[in-house]
Amino acid sequence: MRLADALPLPLRRVLSVARKELLQLARDQLTMGFVVGVPIVQLALFGYAINQDVRHAETAVVDLSNTVASRTLAGELEATQTFDVVARPATEDLARDLLRRGDVRVAVVIPSGFTRDAYRGRGAEVSILVDATDPTLARAVQASIGGLEAHLNTHEQAFVVDAGDATVRTVRSGVSFAVRPDLVSDAPWRFSVLTFYNPELRTPVFVVPALLGVILTTTMILMTALSIVRERERGTFEFLIGTPVHRFELMIGKIAPYVGIGFVQIVIVLLSGLLLFRVPLRGSVLDLAVASLLFIGANLTLGLVISSVTTNQLQATQLSFFFFLPSVLLSGFMFPFHAMPKPAQWLGQLLPLTHYARITRGILLRGSGLGDHLADAGALLLFLVVTLGLATRLFKKEIG
Repeated sequence: MRLADALPLPLRRVLSVARKELLQLARDQLTMGFVVGVPIVQLALFGYAINQDVRHAETAVVDLSNTVASRTLAGELEATQTFDVVARPATEDLARDLLRRGDVRVAVVIPSGFTRDAYRGRGAEVSILVDATDPTLARAVQASIGGLEAHLNTHEQAFVVDAGDATVRTVRSGVSFAVRPDLVSDAPWRFSVLTFYNPELRTPVFVVPALLGVILTTTMILMTALSIVRERERGTFEFLIGTPVHRFELMIGKIAPYVGIGFVQIVIVLLSGLLLFRVPLRGSVLDLAVASLLFIGANLTLGLVISSVTTNQLQATQLSFFFFLPSVLLSGFMFPFHAMPKPAQWLGQLLPLTHYARITRGILLRGSGLGDHLADAGALLLFLVVTLGLATRLFKKEIG
């Protein structure tokens, strides 16, 4: 007698239903892939890619002193690993422009009298301009600069009293200077951190502009994918194919209503951000609309691709979620993009949300224009063209 025969009848019926369900799951390759793949992806993202320790922030150094001491200071900044000097503009105005365009996140301005004032103990002030649209970055810069200032004032300072001429000799890096005692500062190295675009370091100012992209990613992909799969399940998709409408016209017609829905969502989020969270709108509304159109189109065409490779609404939902998770985690929406390892950044560059979040934060918070984000706009356009071509090819195959 089999072991199953010894079990109570209700339990045998439960086991029979469970066995049938397992067999159905085993036949559904997409669902099984989702069951196995999601834990692996989540483990990789949360355990490897997500990192809130800010490192190598793009930094511009304006060295108006141009001395050995000022160049040494730039080296000390990079030694903290918080800063990565990528530009050396000639003036502070050029550095501010780089900051506004988003080309750098930090600008360091070393004044012309820096070496003289620092070495004579009079207090040399270096200005640190920070793009505070990301509060995490701004706080990391403040902490790093505070530590560097304490280090320099501790290790680069020594006093030798000379009673004969009533002066104090200050020693900086082994060089001695005579100076009046009343001019000697207890902290000759001073750093002034100035936060731009979000001086209060409020998190909603950072989150709301990118939230536009998160909401559009969720709704545009899912609604488009479910729309076509639903037609197929109801048997009306074959009717659409039988009409004299070209397949390209069919695709455009299916996604056109969702473009309008996307812009309605944008207006709702923008108004809520402006009224409830005091998120500024410093840039051009037209530039924001053009970038949003590219982003909406990229997500809608991706939804078409998903609908072409899935057979039911459950599969379409699962595949949409599989794309949505890395989009949120690797785009810089929640965590500093440049704090992630390089492989995670390369993967993030393939996601439309990464580029759209940069554009929206630039336009809303820094007042930059779409022309300042041509690389990101080009990436959105490329993604749109590739997914539209792939969707057309898959539609042609399905119709055939």
